[in-house]
Amino acid sequence: MPPIFRSRRPASSALAALAGLVALACPGCTADTIPERLGPSPKRGGPEVVFDPLRRPLPAVPLPNDVATFADPTSRTGRRINVSLVAPTAMEAQARRDFGSLEGWGTTAPVTVQFARAAGDDPRLPALDLGDIARRMQGDDYDFANDPVYVIDLTTGLPAFLDAGSGAYPVTVRDPHRYFPNDPRVAEQNVLFETVEEGEGLPQEAYSPALDTDFDGVLDHPNTLPGASPRGDAAKADAILTWYERETDTLILRPLVPLEEKHEYAVVLTDRLRGPNGRAVASPFDAVYHPSQRQAVRRVGDILTDPRFSAYYGDLSGSGLERVSFVWSFTTQPIAEDMRALRSGLYGKGIFSRLGASFPPDARIFPSGGLSEVPEAVPGWKSDPSCAQRAKAPFLLRPNDPDVLAALQLLFKELFGFNAGQLKAIFDAYKYIDHIVIGSFRSPFLMGDPRSTDPDTRMDVNFATGAANVASDEVPFYVVVPKRGPGMAQPFPVALWGHGVTGHSDEVLLYAGDYARQGIALVAYNNPEHGSVLGDSDRILADVKLREICSIPFRAAFEKGRARDVNGDGKPDSGFYWWTSHIFHTRDNVRQGLLDGMQFVRVLRAFDGKRSSDQDFNGDGQPELAGDFDADGVPDVGGPNVGYYASGESLGGIMSELQGGVEPLLSATAPLSGGGVLGMDVPFRSYGVVDSVVGQVMGPFVVALPADERKDQRRERRKTACQPNERTVRLAVNDGVDGYELEVACLTEAELRENMTVVVSNVRSGELRCARTGKDGRFRVPIPTSTNDKLDIQVYPAKDAVLSYGTCELAPGAAAGRRVNTWERAISAPLPVANGDVSKCESESGCAQFRDRFFPVGEPLVAPNAGLGLRRQSPQLRRLRDLAQVGIDAADPANFAPYYFRKSLLDEDGAPTPPRALLSTNTVGDNFVQVAAGFAFARAAGVLPFLPPQALAKYPQYADFVTPEDLYEKLGRKTPQQVLIENGVVEGISRLGRTEAGPTCRANFKGTSELCPKEPTLSAEACRTALFDPDWVSEGTMGFDQPHPAAPLRLGRVARIASGDGAALARVWAPRLRGAPFVGDDRGWTADERVAAHLNHYLEPGGKHTWDVGDACRSFDGATYGNALFARFFASEGKDVYYLSHPASHRCLATGTCPFLRQSP
Repeated sequence: MPPIFRSRRPASSALAALAGLVALACPGCTADTIPERLGPSPKRGGPEVVFDPLRRPLPAVPLPNDVATFADPTSRTGRRINVSLVAPTAMEAQARRDFGSLEGWGTTAPVTVQFARAAGDDPRLPALDLGDIARRMQGDDYDFANDPVYVIDLTTGLPAFLDAGSGAYPVTVRDPHRYFPNDPRVAEQNVLFETVEEGEGLPQEAYSPALDTDFDGVLDHPNTLPGASPRGDAAKADAILTWYERETDTLILRPLVPLEEKHEYAVVLTDRLRGPNGRAVASPFDAVYHPSQRQAVRRVGDILTDPRFSAYYGDLSGSGLERVSFVWSFTTQPIAEDMRALRSGLYGKGIFSRLGASFPPDARIFPSGGLSEVPEAVPGWKSDPSCAQRAKAPFLLRPNDPDVLAALQLLFKELFGFNAGQLKAIFDAYKYIDHIVIGSFRSPFLMGDPRSTDPDTRMDVNFATGAANVASDEVPFYVVVPKRGPGMAQPFPVALWGHGVTGHSDEVLLYAGDYARQGIALVAYNNPEHGSVLGDSDRILADVKLREICSIPFRAAFEKGRARDVNGDGKPDSGFYWWTSHIFHTRDNVRQGLLDGMQFVRVLRAFDGKRSSDQDFNGDGQPELAGDFDADGVPDVGGPNVGYYASGESLGGIMSELQGGVEPLLSATAPLSGGGVLGMDVPFRSYGVVDSVVGQVMGPFVVALPADERKDQRRERRKTACQPNERTVRLAVNDGVDGYELEVACLTEAELRENMTVVVSNVRSGELRCARTGKDGRFRVPIPTSTNDKLDIQVYPAKDAVLSYGTCELAPGAAAGRRVNTWERAISAPLPVANGDVSKCESESGCAQFRDRFFPVGEPLVAPNAGLGLRRQSPQLRRLRDLAQVGIDAADPANFAPYYFRKSLLDEDGAPTPPRALLSTNTVGDNFVQVAAGFAFARAAGVLPFLPPQALAKYPQYADFVTPEDLYEKLGRKTPQQVLIENGVVEGISRLGRTEAGPTCRANFKGTSELCPKEPTLSAEACRTALFDPDWVSEGTMGFDQPHPAAPLRLGRVARIASGDGAALARVWAPRLRGAPFVGDDRGWTADERVAAHLNHYLEPGGKHTWDVGDACRSFDGATYGNALFARFFASEGKDVYYLSHPASHRCLATGTCPFLRQSP
């Protein structure tokens, strides 16, 4: 059957329309075929499920849905998503092709179903009785028994946990004002759901352009419960319906933990789901299912009849299909299976077995000593007096050599901006480092050319057959080797450290000392597209200081990376296309980085004391053993007999979460500020990806504003050439991790003033967008474009000169005013480009500029970059969010979290491996990788209970999510998740003022001294809006007097599956129950089994993304505490979470005085 027709109506021209652009997969039947009934559809009389694949502008079918797939024998599930390839932009067309490669639906994406109101229902009210849904699905700790909707695993018969507005998935943003110029919803609390009233009490039929304030062609009403009139930001945030979209009457239910991969599920709408008239929802067919899904429905009937499931389905149990109003089925895609297959290939097993021989576990070490980037370029350098020490070990940098230490201290201060207290903390820990090595290894690269700057590259791999386009990439790495000490000797155990987005592997230098103190070698590698990039002045300074210590090659090695010059200025751009709206490029960047990490572990394990390198590290003419960098006859780190661990911050936290769930050799993982369900909760809430993701989803924008507002811009590309009394018309486009504004024209007040109408057309696609001008002639028009699409901007000097802002059809008699369809203004000073002979402006009138492209004045106006042009707070944006998660799921940490201990992780031979320890760590108030994403990962891993104790007997298969009785009582008969939600921790936004500090609130400062001469200021507002500290590991020593519970959470359990009765559950949770806060150390956790734990680490009253470096001037040094906690966790093979084993004395981690910490190297 052909793909469904796609409307060209402007409002639908976005990837969001993909949700309906699928083909029916029922060979030989159509949607209105009357099937052989398992039972007729009852005439319920309530709202009817919308199942209309031909609806315009957006086809409408419940999703996810196997009706929207086609049979494919080459797929591992037998299915692929069937997507129309018709699209208004190349960007959307590429995404559609990529979605068509998926072998099933997502495991963490929402279930959505649209409804049509029953005859006679008030069109101004929701189609469903939302109050009844809320009563059934909120506030009952996820009790299944009376739910109106079930998502049932057809293999196990068990329902999945669904969230309907419990607070587990907030949508509030930290800064609602950041979403680009002239935002018509600038002060609203979220970017997805409408919150503005455009005509209270009016139905859609009353729409008029005059009422339309966001120019979407819809008469908007707040997406809140009927009758809600919230006042204040916090109340407005609480009022948003995240589980129902009133504009489209769509129910949106999100899995609380991931579904199983490659499983078939059924979505069951029961007769408990009702409309405002009290009548149950109805099927759109003569039966309660689509004709292609008869077998799935039969299985549903069997499950609802089976008495074994009676506790789950309440009074539906035993009724078969009798009380089912509608049901559809879907199949989930393969997820972790992909990366396990690639890992097996590295070890010469399975369908990718050739990778093992093609990419041997070899490392090449870069020189560190010398007077030029290539040491041999300066003959006799070893005899130079400044090189005496370096010549002895030219491949090492020993940071405690006095001259090296002095140089590093200066460079850390000047290049990184660290203050005296931070420098003291860093270099006090450096005492325990022996040497630093930089090298590289080769890794299979599966995304085409590693040097490509194409934002749409993705893995070219067939995971069913093993066919793949395999290139090779050089991956730089760092190894920081500890000094020997009691019980600490070479080869040292290894912890992989993951760097943040746009960061690089040299980040390891900031953390390694605290790990070295406990005998852990911290290592790091660059993720794809990342690398260190020094500015010209920084490079000059580094070379001056490093020449003094004969270490110029170290700077050259420092700058070896995988970043590419994307913007054409001749300088690499680290992480330019990492978190982007190119969904599958982002997914596979993550998976490629994960593959590189697995290869790195393989390289490190090859330092086995037998394998020889081909490098001479000490100049004696003989090659050393692999990994024996100091040439003492013993590999420095690694090998087959030491422990391997993983950690990292931000992106590095995400990567370590994935590594721990797929690499059996990692016995413990401690991710920092990572998270799961990334496609849903990070792109549309994170302050860190507003430009890189949302900018290309919502933009490009045509905007106008008073020229005075761009008069003194520090960035030349935003500075105006217009006169002060003119309006500057601009294109605001995405530029990787940044935004870019190109001035197009200068209009006079007469040409552009308040209450005019602007229509923008994409000449190639025919897409139209329009808006009314505001004060000073301001306007904003998002327009979907491909790069180089011609654009036409037409001003109409009349208010609301269109019949609808949805269609932009002109009103009769609308007279045209000023028109802009060429570049009319040049950039005042061109930005640097890599090749000025090729990329240059050749027009005497000047040029506009984007990256290294020039647009001559007078030439046709074109879009310099692509974008989807979706409006803020629109159903199209919400649909894109939902689909993005389907695309990202194969690289989402939440899907790998169960493999720490809840599911068996297999090695390359197919044998199960022991459970792995986990210390999942959020930083409170993190709004870069939202804390809600961190909780999603923790929940999936089984370290954040959300069920009450009584659920253990009722739902024994879900014992891993049950709160033990003793903890439940101490938390006031609440689950840990409920404590976090009620106190605003999951939301994590301090400006809402949900909690406040106590009367002694002050800065986290140790006291004035020569080292710490001045106490930092802490505003009264910071104290008034201080976030809640649920774990309170500082125990009052920070100075903030932050709000906290009487019983801090400090969650921890044994890393094994829970089962049995309450006593058995208590034994699993023994680390937390024995190591309860404030008890004596003698009563703490015995640290004799691997632990899975979750920490909420409090750093600042307003929240913070990760910790940076230690600071000797803080009264409680949270960074030093965290580093020591992680290192102890690793040194104990994941058994000792120190605040659980030593509840009374664990704060010694922050001061470096714990008994196990060596006090001198």
